Amino acid sequence: MNEFTKILMGNSTPIEKKGRMFIYGINNRVEASLEFIKTKYKNYPELELAIDYIEYFHSETIIAEISQLEKLGYYPSTETEMELDHSIKHALIGSYKSSFSDLRRALELTVTAVYLSSEGVDKQKAVQWIMSIEDTPGFSNVLSKLIKNGRFKDINEKCEWKTNLQKLYWLLSDFSHNKGQLKGYRELNNTNFFSAGTSMPTIKTDTLRLFCDLYIKTVKEIVALQSLYNPVILIGVPFEEKFGIEGPMSGYLNDIQSGMVNSLIPLEYKEYFNQVIENDEEIKSVINYFNLLPDLTEEDLKEQAKRQDVFFNEMKSKKK
Repeated sequence: MNEFTKILMGNSTPIEKKGRMFIYGINNRVEASLEFIKTKYKNYPELELAIDYIEYFHSETIIAEISQLEKLGYYPSTETEMELDHSIKHALIGSYKSSFSDLRRALELTVTAVYLSSEGVDKQKAVQWIMSIEDTPGFSNVLSKLIKNGRFKDINEKCEWKTNLQKLYWLLSDFSHNKGQLKGYRELNNTNFFSAGTSMPTIKTDTLRLFCDLYIKTVKEIVALQSLYNPVILIGVPFEEKFGIEGPMSGYLNDIQSGMVNSLIPLEYKEYFNQVIENDEEIKSVINYFNLLPDLTEEDLKEQAKRQDVFFNEMKSKKK
């Protein structure tokens, strides 16, 4: 009797059987999924770019101003990163419905965060949402409010931004809402075995390919959202040369990082964001600000390093 038969026909309780069946062959599923993505998925370089952006630079785009951080802090950003992390993990083991749901929540979180951090939203409302008191505002309702002003209004008029974002959100929602059998477990996983209340886990490369496409698209829309919220990330600034290790925690990117942002801007928005880079007053103001700042000297950097050492030593002393 092999391992699979033992799980299915053994004396395990139903819940034990489900758990053991779920992890049966899990390493093989992951390896097969990775092999497909790395050798047969045509957009693998773009997928890697999207993953790297979220892992290394996503949180760096948050405006580190007291008025912003008092509302939401870094929670929406870090939670979005975790949603996208879990989406990949679920996809690699064949839990496709969960992977699509993670993408949907990541997109929803970003839209919600951008809306609640906007000037027109009361701080108390944002704080109550963070504290899980206030309900999450409806996706389409939030978009309707965002497009009434500023860059959101401009991009919507020129690129049908709201419609594009809604289409992606609705597509991802189809998997959560079971829109017919093509969005169900049997079709997504090509499940042909279901017995004693549980199924044998499987991977399906067509579904994995679709997930990878939607992961890239979701990250690209998130990048566009962040660029509308904080257009300064579209340009690189000499942050380290001007501030060293004592500048704001986030809100600015260097040339390499901003190059990644521009590479991930969706094609249909490219022309619009090129115009933003050229004409946006906020960007012009930041460029002028950095041009007026003197570069730090070697002595300045040494003094910063000393202050950092003193700070960490004091923290260690407090812990004792």
